[in-house]
Amino acid sequence: MAPNSTLEVDNHEIIFYKKLDEYINSLHEKYRKKSVIKQQVYNDVLQCLSLPKGKSSESHSPKFIYWAKCHFNIVKIAGNDIVICIKSKKPVCVYEAFYKIISEAHNTVSHGGREKTYSEIISQYSWVPQHCIELFLKQCLPCQTRKPIKQHVASKPIISLGVMTRLQIDLIDMRTRPDKISPDIVYCWILNCIDHFSKFSWAYPLKNKTAAK
Repeated sequence: MAPNSTLEVDNHEIIFYKKLDEYINSLHEKYRKKSVIKQQVYNDVLQCLSLPKGKSSESHSPKFIYWAKCHFNIVKIAGNDIVICIKSKKPVCVYEAFYKIISEAHNTVSHGGREKTYSEIISQYSWVPQHCIELFLKQCLPCQTRKPIKQHVASKPIISLGVMTRLQIDLIDMRTRPDKISPDIVYCWILNCIDHFSKFSWAYPLKNKTAAK
């Protein structure tokens, strides 16, 4: 990889984690610590799951041990102890690896968008919030430059084929200055009609704007 490309990736990674931290800090306090699994928490979970049955830990609270045992398990992969999510049976992806894992998955699906990228990730890992994919895609230059430009619908001219084939009708409100002919005849509206073909216009006084009149 060229030096400039490496620099660009590093910069995108910094921005990604900055935005991700802002998102995590915007969550309610009780959800922040467990919204993602950071490396230290991963190590703590691994220690708790490795405890002999019935043995307590001096380093971790009973509450944390209970949480760890309810959500995670240990499997051996290539001779290494790996923490997996009980629900999905997939290895836990730590916070520090998010950018690399999302980048690899996104390239695998040929920049296929949020849903394809997320599907690729959850087929191999757990504990990667979907919001992380959205943050990553906003930093992905090929995806941003490939976005389709919205085309405005061209307006079509109104074509009239003959006199009185198409009319434009407007109502002019005269209620503030009515034309009082007599106590029984008071015109409050003017109906203005325009023939599109000839451009001829005419008007009718109306007492009200109901269709019956």
